[in-house]
Amino acid sequence: MTNVKFRLSSIEKERLVMNHDVIDFTIWDESKLKFQYKIETIIRLPNDIISVIPTVRYTYEDREALLASSVFNFAVPNLSATITVDKENQQINVKADIFPTLLGNAYSTLRGIVYARTDGSELKRFPLPMIDTRTLVEKNGISVEE
Repeated sequence: MTNVKFRLSSIEKERLVMNHDVIDFTIWDESKLKFQYKIETIIRLPNDIISVIPTVRYTYEDREALLASSVFNFAVPNLSATITVDKENQQINVKADIFPTLLGNAYSTLRGIVYARTDGSELKRFPLPMIDTRTLVEKNGISVEE
């Protein structure tokens, strides 16, 4: 495996929408609070950037109570030496498995952002669940910009 250096270079497009008024917390049923998430990765080869975009959502009785997402940009010097694209077979070839670290860091940071931003609301009592890094990698949607 190749040793790859990378760093979080920016956090952009932070989005948090709270509709906690859809829940009457005096009579609510915790079993009706549902959690959903998705995670996307954009490999920006010309810019030596990998952008990870986790999105999370709480719904209550099919009404959106919280929606949060952010773009986490990781600088990866000489990214094309680590990741190549086989256009003919539509495959991404990775010489170093950096995705678990990038996805885990992005999701965990979003968890912290949501926790901090829900301060003062009833939703703070329900921090986002932890998700195993392997699950994040399995559910990750990847696209490439060349």
